[in-house]
Amino acid sequence: MISGNSRIESDTEVKDYIAKIKYALDNGAEINFQEKRQVDENRNIKYTNGYTVRALFPDENPVDALRRELRTLTVQNYLRTVRDISRPNLSEMREFGKVYHGTSLSHDKRR
Repeated sequence: MISGNSRIESDTEVKDYIAKIKYALDNGAEINFQEKRQVDENRNIKYTNGYTVRALFPDENPVDALRRELRTLTVQNYLRTVRDISRPNLSEMREFGKVYHGTSLSHDKRR
């Protein structure tokens, strides 16, 4: 199903994508965690990558925590696949969401 700049992939497509992530992680893929991003400059700090990762995993190295969390993704965590309309040459992004500490931290884009 396609709607504007997003679509919903089949379970098989999502499973294949997750398998590729796990394969990459098992074979030395590097994670570049952007704690401070230019897009976050005018955002409420509570809605930034850095804040979220520090709040969820306060005593861990962010890269280690992200590596572990990526390994636990399932089809049930999949939300949608989106294309950044401001950068059409980039590949699509898959959005996943999980509930931590009783709070959903999926794709909340409030500023």
